[in-house]
Amino acid sequence: MNDALLLNPARHIDIDGAANIRDLGGYPTKEGNMTKWGKYFRGDSLHALPLESEKYLAREKGVQSIIDLRLSFEGKYKHIDQLSYDYINIPLLDPATFTTKIPKSLVDMYCMMLDSSQKQFKEVFQHFIHAGDNPVLFHCRVGKDRTGVLAAMLLDLAGVSHDLIIKDYALTSKYKPITEEALRSTPPLMTKKQFRSMLLCEPEYMEQFLRYLYDNYGSTEGFLHKIGFSEKEREQLRTSFIEE
Repeated sequence: MNDALLLNPARHIDIDGAANIRDLGGYPTKEGNMTKWGKYFRGDSLHALPLESEKYLAREKGVQSIIDLRLSFEGKYKHIDQLSYDYINIPLLDPATFTTKIPKSLVDMYCMMLDSSQKQFKEVFQHFIHAGDNPVLFHCRVGKDRTGVLAAMLLDLAGVSHDLIIKDYALTSKYKPITEEALRSTPPLMTKKQFRSMLLCEPEYMEQFLRYLYDNYGSTEGFLHKIGFSEKEREQLRTSFIEE
């Protein structure tokens, strides 16, 4: 059942210039509903998309808003100004916000984002509210870490089981496998083995993140409440992602 949900042909958006764009629709919720197809797309970097791919996202998938979670030096779009996207850049992982310590692992980084990037999370979710029922694509460089955390929170808010959230996270390994070319860019102060572990998207990484989210904030809804979203706004975020 899970494999059929995860590998539904409608989920992966196969276009030139990006490998890991996926629709978050079609997942069952604990209340017996389904997440809405064509509402949220998660992706890897879009700066290498040819114009035809950008047109496909806009015209065939209806994407009107793009939220870029990267830092400015991670790549600039080629053609974005030629289309009618509402483009928002909100770096979700800014080293300047890590005021207490430097993350030592991916899980540590995911958890620190919750604690240190609350202003940025608030901006992102405010844009989700502003988008209403219109499709939104959010992405980072690989579509795994910043994007994976945000996708997990949206799915959790909608009531999708943690088992499915974890499997959706791990699906990146199918579309963005680790290559020798990627390993050649190992940072100077890191071994290739350490860098490989940072490129992985092991299910236990997301499992540990969700545990931290629930232990410290109660749930995604609890996190949103803490950063200032009203009950009405939280319900709007949830229902806009649920099939009627």
